[in-house]
Amino acid sequence: MRITLTVLALSSLLAACSADVSRDYNTAANYSRYQTYTFSKEPQNDAISLDAARVQDAISTQLYSKGMKQVDSNADLTVRHAIVEQTDYRSYGTSLGFGYGYGLSHSHLGVAYTTPTQIREYRYGKLVVELIDNKSNQVVWRATSQRKLTETMTPSSRRSFIDGQINEMFKGYPPN
Repeated sequence: MRITLTVLALSSLLAACSADVSRDYNTAANYSRYQTYTFSKEPQNDAISLDAARVQDAISTQLYSKGMKQVDSNADLTVRHAIVEQTDYRSYGTSLGFGYGYGLSHSHLGVAYTTPTQIREYRYGKLVVELIDNKSNQVVWRATSQRKLTETMTPSSRRSFIDGQINEMFKGYPPN
């Protein structure tokens, strides 16, 4: 019994720590013909952010490990990536209830107390990576991280987070 509980606890812990990644892909695509890739071009006046550079490095590492080569032109695939900004709201505050009731001979009244509710905004980013077939101009593979990249992370933890998420995204690539 004790071993079963230990195994269940460890399994739950590992499941909680696992990277949540969703993947979608074109089942009709012939992934074996994709040998080269290039990154989509940023607008001329936009510098590549620190996180975008980290994402590109992590993607390049993964695609290289799959036998693909980065080229400047005539690539089989274009890699498009983004850090999509999301916002969550959390509310905090104390409140008590109010109640009133009566019976045949007595009535009862309860009074409530509340403090102002505080609402905090949390902003974070989610990683999205798409692979686009350059001949058909169609997205053939897409992965989205469900974990949160936050501004409070240190540069080393941001690098570690991005590397881990990109690694998890490309675990099942190519899909067939």
